[in-house]
Formats: sequence, C-alpha cells, structure tokens
Amino acid sequence: MLNLLNRYFINYFIWWYLVQSKIILGRVFGAWMFLMNLLNVPPMLKNIFKPLYQDYTRMGRIIAFPIRLTWVLVGLTVELLLLPIFLIVFIIYLILPVIPIYGFASFLLNA
Repeated sequence: MLNLLNRYFINYFIWWYLVQSKIILGRVFGAWMFLMNLLNVPPMLKNIFKPLYQDYTRMGRIIAFPIRLTWVLVGLTVELLLLPIFLIVFIIYLILPVIPIYGFASFLLNA
C-alpha cells in the first residue's frame, strides 16, 4: 500500500511541482516575452532618439520622438496590465492539485 501511495500520489506531486511547473513557468514567461516583442517595445526604446524610417529631416526628427515615446508607454502599460493575469494563471496552475485534496479532507471531516 505504501509503495502504491509513493508510486502514484507522491510522485505525481513531485512531477507537478518540480518538473511540470518549470515548463509552465517557461511558457508563461515566453508568452510575456512574445507580447513584449509583438508590441515592439525594446527596439522602440533602443531607437527612441533616432528618426523614424531614416527620415533625417528636421520634421522627421521632431515627429519621431513623440511617436516612439507614445509607443513605448502604451506597450509598457499593456505589459504591466497583462503581467498580473499571467501570474494569476501560474498561481492557479500551482493550486489546482490541492483542490481535490482539500475537498476530500473537508468531506471526511464533515462526514
């Protein structure tokens, strides 16, 4: 019986929290980085003082800074608004295996 408990129950939690959580955390971080690259924030921040589309005229230089600054601010705002959602998804993933155990324990205590 103890071997069966160790084989299926304990190994499941080891797999869920140690092996699989690294994979899920990598996917959540990958989705966040994909969104960062989709919004093009790092290149816009890197080139914030360079003219858009290599337009080196005075008007091109004047227009480029507000456009890039707005782009960066909107992109960072979207990122910061979605970061808690990504973290909540990961926390829900970590809580999922505990829910049936809690339900079973509360059933046994109330029976």
